[in-house]
Amino acid sequence: MSHQSDLFQGIATDSEAAMIEPMDDAIDEAYTINYEYPLHERVRTYLRLEHLRGILKPDTPVTADNYARYFDALFAILELCERSDVRTDVQKDLDRRRAQLHVWSQHPDVNQQQVQSLAERVKSAIQAIQPLTRVGSHLKQDRLLSVTRQRFGMPGGTCNFDVPQLHFWLHQSQQRRDDDCQRWWHEFEALFQGLALELELLRGQAHFQWVVAEGGLLQESTEPLSLLRLRVPASVPAYPVVSGHKQRFSVRFLSNAPQQGKASYESDVEFELALCP
Repeated sequence: MSHQSDLFQGIATDSEAAMIEPMDDAIDEAYTINYEYPLHERVRTYLRLEHLRGILKPDTPVTADNYARYFDALFAILELCERSDVRTDVQKDLDRRRAQLHVWSQHPDVNQQQVQSLAERVKSAIQAIQPLTRVGSHLKQDRLLSVTRQRFGMPGGTCNFDVPQLHFWLHQSQQRRDDDCQRWWHEFEALFQGLALELELLRGQAHFQWVVAEGGLLQESTEPLSLLRLRVPASVPAYPVVSGHKQRFSVRFLSNAPQQGKASYESDVEFELALCP
């Protein structure tokens, strides 16, 4: 299957040229369901952090109605950052992007303006990440977060008698809560800006191509990959289950409503697939 961008054919290698393609493919996403599957543990962490950032909604005021969602996401982000050195991983990936862009800039036929624009964004992201120490370490010293985090794993553990500090905080002015939330988010802001750029460039490395899962199954061996992206028509009464590693993967569709005890969806499924190296 051909999956590389043809935007810079003859200028860089296929895998290199793919990265500078436009990030948005023309498709009406209202009629598709999008899935992604990481084939590398580092990318798995990236996608989880991106998902949690969407739940956290750092620009949305925290109130008594949404505080549980906010703190649940905040503590999950802290835990992921504690498990692995995400800052170093993102910086290394962006350093590789910078080196790639430098090579492209030497080619006389390359779109210099586009390459320079990407290079400036990558440079700014790296400069913002470099001064960081252990991401989120300062939040461990925050008394409110420390006490609340201990109780959050308990069923109903955030009742006002369990965490009176949190109950008191929720009754402060919105400006006070906004200031605290902004201070907490500042611990992660540079990391997430770099992470968003790396994921943007990663996803932009490959075009979507139409493929067919015959009998609801697609299996392929390929060059090393980091991420699979799927666009499945919403009319398909099945969902994909993906498995594999960086050089081999399978996509099996399972029925949303199993019949006669059979979960497999055995009809052909035509969908779009992008293979991101």
